[in-house]
Amino acid sequence: MKEPTYRQTIVHAWNVVWENKILWILGLLSVFLGQLGFSDIFGKIWSVFDDSLTKGGVALVPLLKLNFTGGIWSALGLVWLSVICVAVIFLVIFLAAASQGTLISYAADWFKNGKHQTLAKPWNKSIKNFWSILLVNVARQALLFLLLLGFVLIADYFFVSRTPLEGFVFAASAVLVLLASLVFSALSIYTLCYVVIDGKGILVSIKKAWALFSEHLLVSLEVGVLLMLLNFLLVLVIAVGSFFAFLPSIVIWVAAGFTNLVVLAAVGLMLGIVLLLLFIALVAGFFNAFTISACVFLFMKMHKEGISSRTIHFFKHMFSK
Repeated sequence: MKEPTYRQTIVHAWNVVWENKILWILGLLSVFLGQLGFSDIFGKIWSVFDDSLTKGGVALVPLLKLNFTGGIWSALGLVWLSVICVAVIFLVIFLAAASQGTLISYAADWFKNGKHQTLAKPWNKSIKNFWSILLVNVARQALLFLLLLGFVLIADYFFVSRTPLEGFVFAASAVLVLLASLVFSALSIYTLCYVVIDGKGILVSIKKAWALFSEHLLVSLEVGVLLMLLNFLLVLVIAVGSFFAFLPSIVIWVAAGFTNLVVLAAVGLMLGIVLLLLFIALVAGFFNAFTISACVFLFMKMHKEGISSRTIHFFKHMFSK
């Protein structure tokens, strides 16, 4: 049997997501659990620096100022609003975890038989392993938070004292954070695949995931780099799509200029924002479903057949000439 390549991985993942549009919704819902690979930690680091660098320092959590001066009815209203918000948060978490497990199960079945199916069987399998799926994601997010916390502390010191040594420490810490985030992400997806696909317990899945990761260390790193490059492509697609999303708004704005109606300008702006948000949601759902499907395909190949590193293959080919 011909050994699978990353090009074949991309093709297979594209086919399963493109031919099963329902997976886009599952991908969008599971986005709330975070992205796989480098993208999740990149997003967290960017959010920290985007808000903090202009303030002369780096902060992990922005300062919140509450000014509550209402009476008893305002307090009861605030409590009721808090209860609603907590309920919504729990509902989103439930849907995200269930959707992620369903997506993994559906992709695995597709790669096995290549047939369309309803979501009933993958959904039931996901619900059966809901707590394990949630625990893996919570553990990954907690580890990423600790990584980000350490990076923020180093970055804050770096911006106070910019000596060459601190610059080197800052760069080294950034590389270590990215590598560690990739390790945690790879272990989490392998663990999820063992839980959902093979029906293993959480502890057994973690042990098997570590063994699989250790056996395919370079492959896991290469997949992480590949996903990072695909994230850059995603940003480019969103940038181009944002231009087309506002094309109808431009027509409305031109009409507003001729008629001197401010309300038309407002309508054009709202239409552009709505179209842009819909486009981002569509692309995010597709890309997340594609990423998870690619990881599932690679997991199944690693688990059953094994995959050799493309880096080692490249150097062997280069030095054999």
